[in-house]
Amino acid sequence: MKRSKIMQRGILLTVLAVIVPLGLTFAASWTLSIYAAHDRLQTLAAIANDRARQTFAQASQALKSIAVTDLEPCSPQGIEQMRMIAMNTFSVETVGYEEDVFACTSWGATPPRSRQWAEDFVTDDGVKVSIDAHDDNDLIKPMLALQFAAFNVLVDPEQFREVVLDEGVRLAVGTRQGRLLGPADPNMASFLALVHEGPTHGLKDGFLYTLVAQGNFTVIAAIPRQQLLRSLGRHVLYLLPIGLAITTGLVFASLRWWRRKLSPLAALERAVRRQEFVVHYQPIIEIETQRCIGAEALVRWQKPNGMLVYPDMFIPLAESSGLIEAITDQVLHRVFADLGAMLASDRSLHVALNLAAADVSSGRLIPTLLNECRRLDVQPAQIWLEVTERSLVDLACAKITLERARSAGFVVALDDFGTGYSSLQYLQQLPLDVLKIDRSFVDQISEAEEKTLLVTHVIQMGHALRLTLVAEGVETPAQLELLRASQVRYAQGWLFAKAMECAQFKQHCLDSRPRTDASIAQAPIAS
Repeated sequence: MKRSKIMQRGILLTVLAVIVPLGLTFAASWTLSIYAAHDRLQTLAAIANDRARQTFAQASQALKSIAVTDLEPCSPQGIEQMRMIAMNTFSVETVGYEEDVFACTSWGATPPRSRQWAEDFVTDDGVKVSIDAHDDNDLIKPMLALQFAAFNVLVDPEQFREVVLDEGVRLAVGTRQGRLLGPADPNMASFLALVHEGPTHGLKDGFLYTLVAQGNFTVIAAIPRQQLLRSLGRHVLYLLPIGLAITTGLVFASLRWWRRKLSPLAALERAVRRQEFVVHYQPIIEIETQRCIGAEALVRWQKPNGMLVYPDMFIPLAESSGLIEAITDQVLHRVFADLGAMLASDRSLHVALNLAAADVSSGRLIPTLLNECRRLDVQPAQIWLEVTERSLVDLACAKITLERARSAGFVVALDDFGTGYSSLQYLQQLPLDVLKIDRSFVDQISEAEEKTLLVTHVIQMGHALRLTLVAEGVETPAQLELLRASQVRYAQGWLFAKAMECAQFKQHCLDSRPRTDASIAQAPIAS
């Protein structure tokens, strides 16, 4: 993944880490506000409906009790009885009687009404109900009239709505048919007509409402959206600390992801997954003939933009993170794919592979190398296995692995000799074929004899141990002449060629050989 894409994703994750929890906090606060308001409205509407049904039941019972009396209607005794019922029944304002020419109320005789009350509905027990009942004379406001036989009772509609309400709550009591009882907010009247047959709760026309329909009455309790928003603010204050804590955690997680994706280890892991490692080959030259007789395989990390990263920059991290084995596997397969056919056709050529500490300790590569050699008809002696002092962490395991390698026919080389504290110990204990003289010694070769004394001793030591010598980092003719005079057999360095891609190496190898040499016999490794 490109750095720019990682940056984009990191920014997106960070933004989401802020927006999503806070958004969920507000959403949860809104939901809690809705549920809390709905529960409260449900309670108020149920209380109001119970109040309406109780009020209606009291009035209906009073009406039926006067209707079955034996007293003569509109007689002084009858009027007194109606007066007592009106006084003793909280919900009843007036009791009346009207039949033919007789008409009276609990307050005395009255003339017959000039117009009859319209019936809005009839209860199951035969009580006729009229909403907005008006009298010709003394009724100041519309009343609810209940009629049974020739008797009637009048009920103040306000009795149906005597419920203690919370701040901002609006209440409407009406019939199941959607008729409003008594004066109320005109908006609530139209609202009742709009929703009395719809869902029992919801948000509509700027109101959160709850509808309770039981018996003959429908009650709607509602609060405006502005009141709901004030409740939302309280819930946000409760939930905001939780939302901020989650946001903080997610932001830290996002930053950790961002940091990890941009870390060298993450980049190396992606490179391993995408197999971004290529192999360059530095020619190894036979000093006496100046012919190319092999190459050291050097891994390079080629990034998607084409930039090459040298092993010193990533091998230590690969070793410490455990990625080195995967990189070694990719290098091994790349080398055999590049040079397998060339090695099979020319037995005098070899390729040197650098082994990491994990490879040396486990010995896991030996079966793989043997399989590749058999598959491509490459001789194991054409494969040099180079180990450095840094890779010899466990000397006992290393000795076992290298002995197995030599028994299988591979050539074992000690690379960077002299750069560590245990070089002589390795020479004594490890099964070696080749000693590669580190460039730090080669750099000391000069016309001054005292400066070349150390490298001369290293060369003499290699000869004494009957090891084939390869000098690394040869850059000047003077260095080459001293190495030739000291009977160092092979050399590599910029004096001959830098590390190059496979196609260039093949051409370089051909150019360094006489045209008449169709095949060159393999030179012995140990002198």
